[in-house]
Order: sequence, then C-alpha cells, then structure tokens
Amino acid sequence: MTEQAPIVRRALIHLVAVLALAGCASMNEEAARKFQAEMDGYVGKSVDELILARGVPTATAALSSGGKVLEYSTRSTSISGGYSYLTYTPVFVPNSSGGGTWISVPSHQTAPIHTFERYCKLTFQVSPDNKVLNWKAEGNDCVALAKP
Repeated sequence: MTEQAPIVRRALIHLVAVLALAGCASMNEEAARKFQAEMDGYVGKSVDELILARGVPTATAALSSGGKVLEYSTRSTSISGGYSYLTYTPVFVPNSSGGGTWISVPSHQTAPIHTFERYCKLTFQVSPDNKVLNWKAEGNDCVALAKP
C-alpha cells in the first residue's frame, strides 16, 4: 500500500461524513418549511377548519375584543441509558522469565442516563368572526401533521 492511501481513505471518510450531515440539515430545513407552510395555511381559515385538522385545543382563552386564543400543547420525556454491560480489558501479566501473557479482565460498565424532553406549544389568535389571524410556535418538537 502506498503512503498516500491512508490520506486518501481519511479524506474519503471525511467527505462521506460531511455529505451525511448535509443530508440531515436539508431534511430539517424541509421539515421546517412544511411546518411553516401548514401553519400559514390556517391563517384566514375558520376556527372550525383548524379544530377539524388539529383536534380540540388544550386551552382556550377569550379576548376582550371578542376574539380568542387557542393553544395546542404537547410534551413528552424520553429516558435512555442506565443499563449495564460487560466489557473485557486486555491486561499483560509478566512472568519471572521476562515474558508474559495477555489476559482479558471482565469489567461491568453502566451507560449514563440521558433525559430528553420534547415539547411544542402552538398558539392561534382568532378574530371575533372566528377566522384565524396568526399563529406562534414554541418548542423543539413542533412539526407538520402527517398527511394520509
């Protein structure tokens, strides 16, 4: 094998990694565009159309202007880790003649516990004549509804 082969192999690995990450970024951008388009599509529609599409809101508040605010909230928590597994560590055991033997020493490990919380709060302002005026989204899990 030539001296350049490892360099070329590393460059190829880096290129594949960059392309994979770029694919993830474009998928996230596409999901954000779909979400924005869906939410913008509710503006000007009747509140009944919103409710038929997204379901019953989790909270509603009346405004003094005669309009109202509808809120859709979701929250979930995922926990991973905490499990144990066995690994083997190679250990060199020298002997009196200057040589030695490699042995495998078992070791119990525990994966760290990770907690990840997902949430989304969608707020829609509705006019007195029951038309959606605008919307606002907060959270890390606001996504477009899956279309059948």
